[in-house]
Amino acid sequence: MSVMIAIANPKGGVGKSLTTMMLADGLALSYGARVLVVDADPQAGVTKALLGIDAEQQLRQRQIGLAAMLQAFASGRSMRLASHRVAAGDLIELRDREAGFIDILPSNHELLKEMADFEHEARRKKRKDRLDVLLANALRSELAKIDAGYDAVLIDCPAGPGVLGLSAMRLAEHIVAPTSLETNAYSTLTDFLKFILADDLDLASQVKVHPLITQYQSTNTVQREMLQHIKQGLHHLNAIARPVPYTSALQNAATHPGLGVFRSAREKYGSALPEVIALTKAVVERISPGG
Repeated sequence: MSVMIAIANPKGGVGKSLTTMMLADGLALSYGARVLVVDADPQAGVTKALLGIDAEQQLRQRQIGLAAMLQAFASGRSMRLASHRVAAGDLIELRDREAGFIDILPSNHELLKEMADFEHEARRKKRKDRLDVLLANALRSELAKIDAGYDAVLIDCPAGPGVLGLSAMRLAEHIVAPTSLETNAYSTLTDFLKFILADDLDLASQVKVHPLITQYQSTNTVQREMLQHIKQGLHHLNAIARPVPYTSALQNAATHPGLGVFRSAREKYGSALPEVIALTKAVVERISPGG
């Protein structure tokens, strides 16, 4: 069975899509994993990173991706997830799809304005139950049909506790929660963890949460001190000890070179490639039994 990991935090700009891309590349490269990325964020950050802007627009025009699946769900039709996934990634090492590969269920920015209509239509037809529960159940059923084809499913969640984000977290066995070390960002994360683990969401018994420090600057004395406190168990959070540094190399890696263009992992990540490998190893160790 594939392991399902949601990358989630209600705060925007903390590196969720970048983290998702790094983990997808790292799992496929270092472990030969077959990875499915589900882009549940209408901002479509990880879709752009793994497919490119032109591909995102083409798929939207062909009605392939999460938006079309949500329309089907709202109207009571089959979501047919298997037919909406596409091959993703720009790494030469993964091009032959033999030593690991990445597929993606893409999103697009048009979904931002379509969500209100989707929720209205879905609630009109499905009045009795919580919409995030119904959507999670429908997605779980679709994912079960293709589960044997993947080792890991990574779900890039939108900011905020909306229907898409809550549905994604209901699917997950683990939540990796990227956060910066700004005071307000960390307090937002702790409030978020209390919320998603509240009894009324019924998540406490089925999901493990792992905060991940992103945008880390080792030259910042305050950040170094906060990271040390976190490693020592601050707030009893099960944080991943390996932070993701803020580097221009990682930011550049998220810019896809374009349709049909491939590059090596070293060309893509440059000096930050060891960070990708280290992050992936830290996450695998944490989510493994006994981790």
